[in-house]
Amino acid sequence: MRARALDNLRNRRNPDGLLKEAYASIQEDDAVRYLVGAMQPVEDSWTKKSIEAGDRVSKQIQSALERRSLGADYRYQGSVTKNTHIKAHSDLDLLVIEKRFYCLEPPQVANPVYLGDPIKDLLEIRAVCITSLRDAYPAATVDSGGARSVKISGGSLNRTVDIVPSNWFDTNDYAKYRQEVFRGVHILDAHKPDREADQPFVHGALIGLKDDKTKGNARRLIRLLKSLKYDSEGDVTISSFDIEALIYAMPDGDMQKERGQEIPQAHACWLWLKQVEDNQAVREGLNVPDAKRKIFAAGKATLAQLIALRKELETLLYQVNQGLQRSFRKLADARVAWPEISPARFLQR
Repeated sequence: MRARALDNLRNRRNPDGLLKEAYASIQEDDAVRYLVGAMQPVEDSWTKKSIEAGDRVSKQIQSALERRSLGADYRYQGSVTKNTHIKAHSDLDLLVIEKRFYCLEPPQVANPVYLGDPIKDLLEIRAVCITSLRDAYPAATVDSGGARSVKISGGSLNRTVDIVPSNWFDTNDYAKYRQEVFRGVHILDAHKPDREADQPFVHGALIGLKDDKTKGNARRLIRLLKSLKYDSEGDVTISSFDIEALIYAMPDGDMQKERGQEIPQAHACWLWLKQVEDNQAVREGLNVPDAKRKIFAAGKATLAQLIALRKELETLLYQVNQGLQRSFRKLADARVAWPEISPARFLQR
């Protein structure tokens, strides 16, 4: 664990210092407090503020579109919706989904065929988002330089919201089951300009199912690995999506630890990452949750990125082990004595 990692963890989870989190009261070394704290969800009140900021932004966009006789659907995606975010002030992804048309996955056939220009329509939606937000939030910064999103931050929002112009993409699974979780989107890339297919809802749902089957440990491990990446000062570059995919692929039987067993759970995660690293056949056979591609596909996660991530976790576990040796405990069976407070996080009095 790097020297400032625990301070970084505290500052991003509890930036104003008003919350006293239970992990901070654990009578263990800093390395253990970091490991346990990084696994915990961000306080609900912070998450609600992120959603509130997104709701305010969507209402402004909706009003601006309606004045131009346009319309959109609004959905959230990203780590906040999956409860895998690691910062109190996490960015929120807001999909602004064009309503004049939608696309179909083959062999579905459109009837009637849309005669408009989808790219032109999405660029229009994007332009309205930029103009309306600059007018509505003059004290905020609206950054339109991104290819896929328009970013608004500062002013009265107290959060960063990424606005993502897109259109519905009705997959064959959605046509079969008629459940929105199977519905995809085409996201505008304004720089090309072109569109990219994505299925964020089914990915999030699968992460949730994995978490349910593993006593909440899937999300805990994702948060831990994302925290290690964040505190690596640029040494770990694997994407958050591929971190989630690696944990999704971890055998359920290795993720059945109870509260208090965060250390052996992290150790089991290290063993899994080492197995993926050492066994090429295992590594090349791993799929992302929706099985649309391999985790280690061209242009995606690399072996070097995996090794860097595994080394960060290994270093943390080494430092945890150094502290455990003083009490004659081992990584594989060490338990954390949580302080007797409920809920786990409470307002500092």
